[in-house]
This record gives sequence, structure tokens and C-alpha cells, in this order.
Amino acid sequence: MRRQSQAFCRISLVRKADFTHNSPRFIPRNISRPVIVIRTRRFYIKPMSLQLPLDLESGDRYSRDHFIATTELAATIGVLLHPDQWISPHLILLGPSGSGKTHLGHIFAAHTGGAFLSADDTRQLDLASLQTSPYVVDDAEKASEDALFHLFNHVQKSGKQLVLLTENQPIAWNVKLPDLASRLNAMRILTLPEPDEDLLVAILNKLFAQRAISPSPDFIDYIVRRMDRSVNAAQKIVTELEHYANGRAFNRALAKSWFDHETDLFEGTL
Repeated sequence: MRRQSQAFCRISLVRKADFTHNSPRFIPRNISRPVIVIRTRRFYIKPMSLQLPLDLESGDRYSRDHFIATTELAATIGVLLHPDQWISPHLILLGPSGSGKTHLGHIFAAHTGGAFLSADDTRQLDLASLQTSPYVVDDAEKASEDALFHLFNHVQKSGKQLVLLTENQPIAWNVKLPDLASRLNAMRILTLPEPDEDLLVAILNKLFAQRAISPSPDFIDYIVRRMDRSVNAAQKIVTELEHYANGRAFNRALAKSWFDHETDLFEGTL
């Protein structure tokens, strides 16, 4: 890589007595007052290497304090955090990717002392020794059907709750167990909307604030109008823009430059 050079100037105040004809800093002897001598040399600056972005998430990123809710989502939280008022102990949270299902599932588990399970966890679950607590299953359409069936019956007997998180209506799960299919179809469904523009603005501002970054309003507006409408997309964009900025101001020009850069990378892979 070619190195860039810059001129470095040293300015010093000297007097006639400091010089002779043999001095490398010779000046004429007829100068009787202090003079300024400028000596220049060239030095090389090694280009700054870019650091890989690290998305340092806090350990409580799924806490209630970190959840940004619209009026509609606030109503959903109100239902979720009062399971004693549910008609049935079984509930489905349905919504697109990035709508906040996983976050809400963690909030419910923390609030009720429940267990949060991934789809993979259900395949390792000891069905003979289930604990007496609520259960939350993420990506429920990919979970073990046998485990879901046992969890459904277990919470019914123990007086606890079961919350299933999914992107698809149960009828589209292609369930093989008829008894499970009938139970799923009878469950109450709370539908989460895709994040709207106001919610994405609030999420982006909060994610940047966590990194001590203060973007301009037109920067946020430019991003929101062009990004995928999901929390996951917002988290990815903030992490990558923090890396891409490399010391530059977070304004509209930076946002446009980053989107143009991402488009060029994408087109280059076609």
C-alpha cells in the first residue's frame, strides 16, 4: 500500500550568534536581530487500520427497561404481565421477525419466574421432570411436537402458563400430532405488528445513545426511510454504522455514503 507523506515544519527562534559559515543552519552575518528559521522534513503516516465492529450487548438487553413500546405494544404487555386474568393458561404471540416476540417472551419469563426455551431446547427437555413454572417457547413452530404437547398439559395441571412465540399461524405449522394440532388451534393469539416508523426512530435513537453517539435528526430520518422494518435490522445498522463512521459526524451525508457503500457491495456479489 502506498504511504502518504506530509511536510512537518519546525519553527524556532534563533540569533545571529548561533550561526557560522560552516553551520548547516547558516544565514548571512549582516542580520543583527532575531530571525525565524523554518526547517522542514518529510515523514510518513501509516494508514489507520479499520477495526472490526464489536456489538457489545449488555447482559440485560431483554429486560423490560430496554423494551420500547408503542401504545399498541403497551397494551400487549399489559395482557402478558397479568396471566392471572387469562381465560386460558395458553397463549400465542404471533408476529413477523423483529417485532419483539423474543424480547416480550423474556420479559414474561422474568416477570413470572418462568423458563425460556428455544426450539432446540425442547428436543433436550426431560419431560418426566418438568418444573412447576410457566414456560415460554421461542420459534415454537420448529419445536418438538412431543414436548409442546406435554408442556400444554403440564401447565394446565400445575396452574401455570405456556406462551408460544411464532411468525406463523398454527394452522401453517404442518403439525403431525392431531391432539397437539387441536390444542394449538384453540389457543388465544396476540398479534404483534411490524414496527412502524415512529418505533424505529425511537429504537435507533436508543441504540445510538447506548454507544454515546448523538446523530442528527436528518441522519435518523434517512435511515428509517430505507431500512428493513425490524429491530434486528436496526441493531445491525447501528453496529455497522458505528464502524463505518470511523470518526466522522453522524449526519445525512454519512448515512447516504453508507447506504451507497452497502449497495455497491451487494451489486458486486451478483
